[in-house]
Amino acid sequence: MTITHVDHVLIAVEDLDVAAAQYRKLGFHVTAGGTHPGRGTANRLVVLDDGYLELIAVQDRTVAWPELVRHLERYGPGLFTFALASDDLDADAARFRSRTAAAVTTLQAEDPQEGALVTLGGKRRGWRSFRVSGGGGVNPFLIQHDSTGEEKRRRLFGDETPEPHPLGYRRLERIEVVFPSLEDGEAYFRDGYGLTRAGEPSVCPSRLGDRVFFPLSHGDIEVIAPNSPSSPLNDFVLQRGYGVRGIVLSVPDLEVAASDLIRQGIRFTRSQVSGAIQIDPSDALGARLVLVSG
Repeated sequence: MTITHVDHVLIAVEDLDVAAAQYRKLGFHVTAGGTHPGRGTANRLVVLDDGYLELIAVQDRTVAWPELVRHLERYGPGLFTFALASDDLDADAARFRSRTAAAVTTLQAEDPQEGALVTLGGKRRGWRSFRVSGGGGVNPFLIQHDSTGEEKRRRLFGDETPEPHPLGYRRLERIEVVFPSLEDGEAYFRDGYGLTRAGEPSVCPSRLGDRVFFPLSHGDIEVIAPNSPSSPLNDFVLQRGYGVRGIVLSVPDLEVAASDLIRQGIRFTRSQVSGAIQIDPSDALGARLVLVSG
């Protein structure tokens, strides 16, 4: 297995300056980011302990990722997709293609491509990645950076010295991916991406959904599907078919986080069971962010 963890989550935005200012209100340190040469996009990053959030905007619609352009046109800002980290991209591409050739999955690995980001100060970092086509939604892609560990994390800050987050954000604990049925979702990651679920299916009472988890070295992929006509997941399925609906981030102290968010005028709700904080998506540029203690 060469897929290791969720490398980063892409949040589509229309204006990077506005997005960065709003995410600073949420207690994130936001980098100055840079541009993707020849890709028609630019970004700002929120660097976490073991991954990052990418605020990404379209600069040139004629060359930008078509699915990203369509996402902004249809749904506006919000969670777009995510990248899975690979420590052997070519091997993962070969395995993916063998599963497709054997008719295990209808998803298809596209050819790996070189990618790069150039900061305002002229620093450059690179990676190789391949996108996945097929299905009825935007699929996670695989990526392998040109650096690892602390060196990679330092380079993600670009021209800046690494900074902690004012709210103390630590890790990407979980990513919520919604499907029309649990069988569809489990087969998608098992047969398409070669991942293995942990444990048995369970029920999430608050979302009226059935779910399974695919654990990675950092965090989990939660596959969830509505199990009731009253499930809040149904609207997402009707609009998009499947895709990433929410992410769970850890902070050291939920009470301190709640107080800081209140001071910034950020709206949120609290779980009566765990105390988890769910930020109002309208205050996170359409993204559903849940904060837990960790």
